Amino acid sequence: MHLTEDIEIVEFEPALYVKSLDAIVVADIHLGLEWELEEKGVHIPFPTYEPIVKSLRNMFSYRSAKKLIILGDIKNEFGDINPEEWTQVQDFVNDVRSLGAEPLLIRGNHDNFVRTVLRRLNVEFQEPPVRLGEYFLIHGDKDHELPGEGNVIIMGHEHPVVSIRDSIGVKHRFKSFLCGEYCGAKIIVLPSMNPLTMGTAVNEVDASELLSPILRRIGVMSFTPILLVQGEVLKQFPKLSSLAAQQFLRLEEY
Repeated sequence: MHLTEDIEIVEFEPALYVKSLDAIVVADIHLGLEWELEEKGVHIPFPTYEPIVKSLRNMFSYRSAKKLIILGDIKNEFGDINPEEWTQVQDFVNDVRSLGAEPLLIRGNHDNFVRTVLRRLNVEFQEPPVRLGEYFLIHGDKDHELPGEGNVIIMGHEHPVVSIRDSIGVKHRFKSFLCGEYCGAKIIVLPSMNPLTMGTAVNEVDASELLSPILRRIGVMSFTPILLVQGEVLKQFPKLSSLAAQQFLRLEEY
């Protein structure tokens, strides 16, 4: 599904392909998340690294890009990088390179102390915002001054999901891209790449409850969500303002 002439969603995956950059763009991988949850007594019955790498390989089988741009939070722990994260970051970088691409990490709020391992692996690590032509690339945890008309802002951090009821009234949450505009610039918010990180139900909360200070400031009710349904279907819905006004929202209606 193309969002612009230069940008498309990568075949049912939480990623974009930007043709002019020959880059796949993802956000919020949160490597090592299950290790942290296990430490807190929450058992995860499956390792998340395997589905993350499977998703990565699917992306590159669809578009053989030269670069993987990560919009922050390659790892999960806020503090020092733990042994599980260290191993998974190294493995992930090696997996990216085995697909013929070079990773670029744009710093997110979880990426403290990751610089050491990235330096050893010779991985490019930049502070946001990163400007690449018309593209303004950020994580989304800080309230940057945004560029105007003719620019495209791509960000993560929010882990957006849309909450929908099925035909018998059971509520489900689906990872979602958000597409909107601000002062003439296009804005695209990516869902998290980690299967465990289901974030803000953007059709059910007030702007003040959003994670990103940027989105809290500009609001998202004028944005259009594009849902990843079980990793197999992309569904473009009406603007969030229309969805939020409906008390009962059923997937099969769209």
